[in-house]
Formats: sequence, C-alpha cells, structure tokens
Amino acid sequence: MKTVGKLVFLPIFFGLVFWAAAAVAGEAGTVSCATPDCGYQHDLKIGGAKRSPSLTGYCRATKKFVRVKLKSWDDYRKIIPNCPDCPEPILPIYDGSPISQIPCPKCGNLTLHYKRMLMFD
Repeated sequence: MKTVGKLVFLPIFFGLVFWAAAAVAGEAGTVSCATPDCGYQHDLKIGGAKRSPSLTGYCRATKKFVRVKLKSWDDYRKIIPNCPDCPEPILPIYDGSPISQIPCPKCGNLTLHYKRMLMFD
C-alpha cells in the first residue's frame, strides 16, 4: 500500500510544482513594427531582477524605450520618473500590453507589438 501512495503522491506533487505560476520580477522580449518596409525592432527588458529594481518606460519626447534603476521595489508602481535623457516623465510599461498604443519610433504608426521571449528574476 505504501508504494501505491507514493505513486499517487509524486505525480500530484510535481504537477502542482511545475504548473504553478512563477513569481518573477522581469521579462525580456522584442518590440517590432508590423508596418511593411518599416523594419523597426528593439530588444526590451521590462522590470528588473529581484535585487535590481528597475522600471521600463517610453519617453515620448526622445521616442525611446528607457530603463530607470529604482532605489527599491516599493517605488515600482508609485513613482513615474523622468527620462534619463530629458526632463519629461516616462510612460511606465509594466507588461507588454500597452506597447500596442505607442507609435512606432521609426514610422509613427500604431503598429508596434511585443513578443515575450523569457522571464527572469
């Protein structure tokens, strides 16, 4: 009976462990433009690692995606910092969904999309 119990317990245990959502701090992917002949592509990291809190955003003035190092993760959703290259505030990006509402820095069309490649901590 002990062997049957182990055979039932192990698949349940590993199933719960591997299907549980991972607690991650950041992700990396690619932003690209779907406009024909534009060719805009940019590698993007959203968020930061566990010991390196960062905020990713878009600066409308410089038309660039920027990362800003934060003092702590407590500031992640509280502070909207200025762009490192100009005094304008950045548009924070917490996940890939708002990227479709950002105009392409190269052609100006609303045809950007984000493809997540990996998640990191």
